[in-house]
Amino acid sequence: MELTNADRIVFPEDGISKGEVFDYYVGVADRMLPFVARRALTVERYPKGIDGGGFMQKNAPDHYPEEVIGRFEVSRAGGGTTTYPVVDTAGGIAFFANLGVITFHTPPATVDDFLHPDWVIWDLDPPQGRVDLARRAAHALQAVLEGLDIPSLVMTSGSSGYHLRTPLDRGTNITVVAEVARGTAALAAAAHPDLLTLEFRKAERGVRVFVDWLRNAPLSTSVVPWSLRAKRGAPVAVPLAWEEIDTVLPDGIGLHSVGEWLEADPWAGLKPINLTGAADMVKRALDEAGIRLEPFDRFRS
Repeated sequence: MELTNADRIVFPEDGISKGEVFDYYVGVADRMLPFVARRALTVERYPKGIDGGGFMQKNAPDHYPEEVIGRFEVSRAGGGTTTYPVVDTAGGIAFFANLGVITFHTPPATVDDFLHPDWVIWDLDPPQGRVDLARRAAHALQAVLEGLDIPSLVMTSGSSGYHLRTPLDRGTNITVVAEVARGTAALAAAAHPDLLTLEFRKAERGVRVFVDWLRNAPLSTSVVPWSLRAKRGAPVAVPLAWEEIDTVLPDGIGLHSVGEWLEADPWAGLKPINLTGAADMVKRALDEAGIRLEPFDRFRS
């Protein structure tokens, strides 16, 4: 894949060039592909560097080469369609890196069956600067999930918090997956009311960590593991072992330090699960706790 403007500085405070970003993505493409391949991509592009302003892109223009960029067309509620880009190869990742993409985002399901996800995801969003709360929140949610027979993986977000993920066998409809994500978040918030909240509005959260379960709707997205973030230090979203979150900051691993974490795969041992049994357990636990989840509209909230 041809690289243009390799010397352009895209992370000014760190002196990181477009060529370095391109080389990073070429180097980690095989690790990223299981989380990117056959998914409707949303990308963050910064053609002039992170200080030059960026934009989110969901559409694949006609001039993108079909041999590396596929298409997935989705009807919009207000009319018209969105044609998402889809990649299947390392060449597709490299193509976007050359376009100035810093961050990749994907939904929890692939385009061949985006109503049956292969991931369920919880995004922990702490108050600004409260890494201590982010760590406590991750452990608290993990404990609730384990009590419901839902094993979980953890990763840095490259931003302010951590993400928890569980691989799925695609045997559960996305509506049920979202209900499990929300139900477990509600149970965790009820068990730790001073630490966790499901309050969507930041002004109403206080000094609590928002357990964002909304990443599990069709075509909702979350940051891809091994993706860079457009922040000082070029932080990376990195899969971790659970014991590492007590020493690794959510944005503490950058492009220049990520090599150490590429030497092993702490997520290798967890097999995909079926959420059907867990969904029943979550419903019973909510009933027993007297928790009723009202219909939620994030746009009205």
